[in-house]
Amino acid sequence: MSQMSAASGKTQFISDLRVGDPVNTVFAVVDVQQRQGKNGQPYLDVRLADRTGEINLKLWNYSGAADQRMTQGSVIQLAGLTVSEFSGRLQLAMDWSSFLRLSSIVPDDQISHGDFAPATDKDTDLMWAVIERAIRSVEKRPVRCLLESYFQDPEFAASFKCWPAAVRHHHAYCGGLLEHTVGVLQLCMLAASQYDNVDRDFVIAGALLHDVGKLLSHAYDRTKGITGMSLEGIAADHIVLGAEQVNNKIQRLIDACPDRGTCGDPCWDRRMALYMSHLIVSHHGTREWGSPVEPATIEACILHFADNMDAQVNKFERVLKEPVVQNEGDFRWSDSLGRSVWSLLRHTVKP
Repeated sequence: MSQMSAASGKTQFISDLRVGDPVNTVFAVVDVQQRQGKNGQPYLDVRLADRTGEINLKLWNYSGAADQRMTQGSVIQLAGLTVSEFSGRLQLAMDWSSFLRLSSIVPDDQISHGDFAPATDKDTDLMWAVIERAIRSVEKRPVRCLLESYFQDPEFAASFKCWPAAVRHHHAYCGGLLEHTVGVLQLCMLAASQYDNVDRDFVIAGALLHDVGKLLSHAYDRTKGITGMSLEGIAADHIVLGAEQVNNKIQRLIDACPDRGTCGDPCWDRRMALYMSHLIVSHHGTREWGSPVEPATIEACILHFADNMDAQVNKFERVLKEPVVQNEGDFRWSDSLGRSVWSLLRHTVKP
């Protein structure tokens, strides 16, 4: 059953749409690309979104004229379309001239932005509790102090709970960074219990802090749900930013520690700090995937594969949560995976 938001005129959500449905509602413009059709004519390939997902809009016979409606972040009213299907996925399509005649921009004061910002469907409080329990279980006091300095900071916590984990490919929605971090954490803790010679404290720290640099490398508009790269992210990437931030945090903890010189536990030293830094700079696994170095410790190895597994499985999950448009067993193409996804049980999966 369709939900309704009176403030924005949002009468249909993407998760409710089925092939053949008429469309007369509002969407947020996420991305616009000009392409060339097989007939040589230009068209616009547009990604539209609301909080329940995304749908592609093809605007045929594009004239090349700039239009404010085709600006990232715009919220537009669409009418005169019918949901169709292409390669197993829902799609909207219309002629550019019809779009200009039948669509309009929704004024900002009439927008309920919560309708358009995709968000995690998992319970934020429960995920945060998983992190807090993991931190309490850390035995090495300096490692626990480092984690507490982040996750007990209210300002950091507020950002971390809502930040996306990526611009597009995986966990690219409000709360995605928290969801991804908890997924990686749980995989890492399971691996630590499965294998010998694993420092559980460091693998937990690596899981929790491996993507902390994304708070700097990604620019996120929380009201509109738009994510992009920041200047810092373009210049240095989240891996470099995260390692630098964690190293600086360790030094500040040492310098400002009220128990310095009297604490019964060994404090951070150069070797420990390097061990921590290595987890962050190697978590992408290979230089081809953006890692300055490849994993050289068992904890870094576990972290890399946990990180990659959680990211890849999330891509499958997002495809399988899309509304079904074909019979069970059909394949569906995934742009983010670069391959088709198949599920025998797709007919039982709820969007």
